Amino acid sequence: MSKVSVVMPAYNAEQYICEAIESILNQTYKDFEFIIINDGSTDRTKEIIKSYNDPRIVYLENEKNSGIVVTLNKGLDFATGEYIARMDADDVASPKRFEKQVAYMGKNKGIGVLGTGIIIFGEGMAEKSYSFSSNARQAKADLFFNSSLAHPTVMIRRSVLTEYKLAYEEEYNGLEDFVLWWRIAQVAEVNSLKEPLLYYRKH
Repeated sequence: MSKVSVVMPAYNAEQYICEAIESILNQTYKDFEFIIINDGSTDRTKEIIKSYNDPRIVYLENEKNSGIVVTLNKGLDFATGEYIARMDADDVASPKRFEKQVAYMGKNKGIGVLGTGIIIFGEGMAEKSYSFSSNARQAKADLFFNSSLAHPTVMIRRSVLTEYKLAYEEEYNGLEDFVLWWRIAQVAEVNSLKEPLLYYRKH
């Protein structure tokens, strides 16, 4: 069983998914399974995923496009790791992202979910770095006003999800991440590393 389960949904992601996959496979931290869920794509997404011959990749497929909440929960159900790391099919993770998050989670047992800073980038725009609060009390307080975590950066302690029967909620589609952080914050700490460890693509 791997220490980390990476959950990445993909829908018609052929343009950028190679960069996303390779940024995960090239992590300095190697003990992970990489669960990629193809949400009924109609482009070359499946073909591209299947072209990678890496035993850490677990390929799942929805028969039809089912949406982000259903797809994410399918990934959570298949995850076996102590930690669940989120990733999006159009972003790029920095090589030491998992290494730094796993180290922090190991030292801070009360943390239920940990994000990182991001670098916003995209075609025709200048890169911009953005950080969230790295003080756990402040990060929890920030949830009263907006999401204090960038969804594709998070690493979640799976025991918190299983013990409290937490998952993404279809009722809050579009805010499913914010609601999950709110639920986790009732039973554990939430926080972010200030360092930007994910390139967040705008397109």
